[in-house]
Amino acid sequence: MAAQVEALTSATGLISLLDENERELQFYGLTQLNAVTDRFWAEISDAISRIEILYEDETFQHRQLAALVASKIYFHLGEFDDALGFAMGAGELFDLTDTSSYVQTVVNHAIDTYIARRASEASDIDPRLEAVVERMFARCFKSKDYAQVIGIAIETRRLDVLEQALVSGDTQSLLSYVQHECVDLIRSISVQEQVQELLFKVHMQFDTPDYEAVCLCLSKLNHPKKTAEILDMLVKDHIEDKILSAYQIAFDLDANATQEFTKAVVAEFEAVSAAGGASTPATQIASILRGDETLKLHLEFLFRNNKTDMNILNRTCKLLDSRQSLAHNATTFSNAFMHAGTTVDTFLRNNLEWLARASSWSKFSATAALGVIHRGQIKHGFHLLQPYLPVDNTSASPFSEGGAFFALGLIHACHGTEKVVTYLQDALVSYQGQNAEILQHGACLGLGAAGMGSGNEDIATAMMNVLFTDSAVSGEAASLGLGLVMMGSCHEATLKGVLDYAKETKHEKIIRMLSVGMGLIMFGRKQQADSMIALLIEEEDPLLRLGAVHVITMAYCGTGDNGAIRKLLHLAVSDVKDDVRRAAVTGLGFILLRSPEQVPRMVELLSESFNPHVRVGAALALGIACAGSGSKPAIAILEPMLKDSVDFVVEGASIALAFILIQQNETYEPKVAEVRKRFATIIETKNAEGVSKFGAAIAQGIIDAGGRNVTIGLTTNDGQLNAPACAGMLVFTQFWYWFPLAHFLSLSFTPTALIAINKNLKAPNLDVSCVSRKALYTYPPNVEQPVVQAPTKIATAVLSTTKARRGGKKTGVADEPMSARSTEDAEPVRESAESMDVDEVDTKGVQKKARKAGSDTFAVSNIARLLPFQEKHMKWPAGSRYVPVKHGRISGVLVVKDTMPGEPEDLVQSMLPDDLVGEEESVDAAMPEPFEYPFDADSA
Repeated sequence: MAAQVEALTSATGLISLLDENERELQFYGLTQLNAVTDRFWAEISDAISRIEILYEDETFQHRQLAALVASKIYFHLGEFDDALGFAMGAGELFDLTDTSSYVQTVVNHAIDTYIARRASEASDIDPRLEAVVERMFARCFKSKDYAQVIGIAIETRRLDVLEQALVSGDTQSLLSYVQHECVDLIRSISVQEQVQELLFKVHMQFDTPDYEAVCLCLSKLNHPKKTAEILDMLVKDHIEDKILSAYQIAFDLDANATQEFTKAVVAEFEAVSAAGGASTPATQIASILRGDETLKLHLEFLFRNNKTDMNILNRTCKLLDSRQSLAHNATTFSNAFMHAGTTVDTFLRNNLEWLARASSWSKFSATAALGVIHRGQIKHGFHLLQPYLPVDNTSASPFSEGGAFFALGLIHACHGTEKVVTYLQDALVSYQGQNAEILQHGACLGLGAAGMGSGNEDIATAMMNVLFTDSAVSGEAASLGLGLVMMGSCHEATLKGVLDYAKETKHEKIIRMLSVGMGLIMFGRKQQADSMIALLIEEEDPLLRLGAVHVITMAYCGTGDNGAIRKLLHLAVSDVKDDVRRAAVTGLGFILLRSPEQVPRMVELLSESFNPHVRVGAALALGIACAGSGSKPAIAILEPMLKDSVDFVVEGASIALAFILIQQNETYEPKVAEVRKRFATIIETKNAEGVSKFGAAIAQGIIDAGGRNVTIGLTTNDGQLNAPACAGMLVFTQFWYWFPLAHFLSLSFTPTALIAINKNLKAPNLDVSCVSRKALYTYPPNVEQPVVQAPTKIATAVLSTTKARRGGKKTGVADEPMSARSTEDAEPVRESAESMDVDEVDTKGVQKKARKAGSDTFAVSNIARLLPFQEKHMKWPAGSRYVPVKHGRISGVLVVKDTMPGEPEDLVQSMLPDDLVGEEESVDAAMPEPFEYPFDADSA
């Protein structure tokens, strides 16, 4: 029979059987047509009406076969809705186990249709469609393909099926898969919360739940009370393993949760633990949740491992004309980024003359740079900035004082204490006169940084009051600060007030920052932001359409949502305003930051656009998405842009390359040396545009940021979205309009460290093995200063006649011609050189053998640099005295258990100065010597 079917050259004879009156002949005809549909579908499609008549004839015993044939015909015709309809009518004859393109396409279309119907909450879903989906679930369960079941169940909002999948397979690994790979991709916030509640429920069914994962679920659900109760339960039993687990949970919450949530947990935990009596573990957990311990450990790491190359900074400062505001700002930002978090202000102290040239807003930026350098010194923030802060509510130098307010906020970024917040709030209303708006500008930016994500409505009200004064200077900062404080809250009243005021005010600076603020308020809200996006995208004012871009960017940040990408691409190629187009292309980097490999292919054509704003947007998108990855496709696109004819494209390409190549050395990525040299060349070229030099100088600071010990961390070590880092990056991109906002990039800097601590929150000396070549992860070599050679004495020329007159005088060696000396001296020199060559060859051979023998493994000590791409090669040594409480991760702050508690411990000694370790209020601790910028009193 199969041979006869293969021998057919036409289906006409089989089609004619459908017109017969005998049911058996019709059945035979359908059976044969079903076998040859893929070959003769075009011919059979002319008879589709006759096949449908047979399907609709309820007296025909083989209706399902007719439906199957009709479905295949419609599939080949591209009518997938009809193909699905007849496939559902085919019942069991539609074989889901078939791997043909027909079955796969119809099944995918069925699932998509079912998802759309479930998302619209329709009540009239076709039972036959549900039957197809149920059969698909059954097939996956039978083959134990639980990942596919989970994906379809989440998309179709079938939580019953999701729960069944979680408990059917390896529950722990499936729970981790859903939490880290699936939850953040759900568009609906309500469904996302339902999934988190289900994960919490399944976790708690174990006899010994994974409390770290449980608390992560609770942080996503915003349940601080339950989180505090779990921490108290772990501590009150006084069992060491549980206490160490509580410490690790507290560190993870500080890294992953919002400031609002951690403060609420601290308040609830202190209330619960106080009822059972205060204890040392409870005090330490509260300190960890407030961020004190993490900041202290990061300060120690950045200070002791600082490898800033001062030669680069000094040369840049020397080459750039500091009398120009643009050049002075470039050096300021480069220095701030290079020393971010290290507490090292040597460059400032050694270049007082350069500092004194700052004026007006350059002075503001220079003072604010102290906040970047000393970020995390929350115990000494006021003391460090005391020389610049106003005294007795009297302003003497408004630009440096406003910068000091901003610096105070940066020092306490995301960890604003009540004292700092109150001080900055008071600054908003304590100053009057012509200089008040400059001070308010700094105070608003400082409040935004310190109170980021706190949701503090008192701060929001104070910001709104400043905004409504309609001052362009203070209103711009208040708009941004408001968005930072209410970040991710989706606060309706705030959004309504912001949008209404944006339509009323005439100040472009305010409207532009309000558009950024709206994006920050809608951070991570996904589908909830769609109505606002639809409203803003239709506005005539391009600045409000810019707001639509920022809302899309922040609401869908890190989700890779196709709908958001389509909207941004449409704006990037169709909007009439260059600012909107540039921001739209840049936004692609934020949305795809978790799948950076897609970005080079997506923006490759945009990077060659005739519009320079689109080109620079493509450069920044590549830099943001591929930050720290060393992506070769991204570098290949960006390198030619360094030679672009437009200065701000060169600027954007320089910054993007610095993002991508941060913490890379020449062994790991050979392009690093070439790119660094290109930055230096741009700065050294006299006729290069100032904007190009500005970008190259900033790029030098970024690529060596934090003493070469930080990376651009838009996600945390646990794979969660790093909200402060994403906000800092978005605000940094606004330096296009306002230079001081570049300091916000410091919020995106994440220390790349291995920091292991014991039960006393002290760091023991320990080593972890890295199974890889050490040369791949070493610090880049410092730039060598050009050696200035001393002038050499030129031999006096002696004429032949003069020499003849001297006659019998004996000539010295200095007077001998070179030809005479060469025969005597050349031989020993050659001999020496040959002997050195032999020795060098032998030495290199020995070194090469030694390197080959020991290149597979090397030790990484505690509180040392551990690069993100190095972690996969790390291995905790077997038999080690210290064992990490948390498995599966070696980077970041790790709590370790001492398996030999009776033995004395060898602890890592702090290298921080004593004044940076003690409490601010301590009388015994010696304070650092105040350092005051050589600024004269200025006025607005």
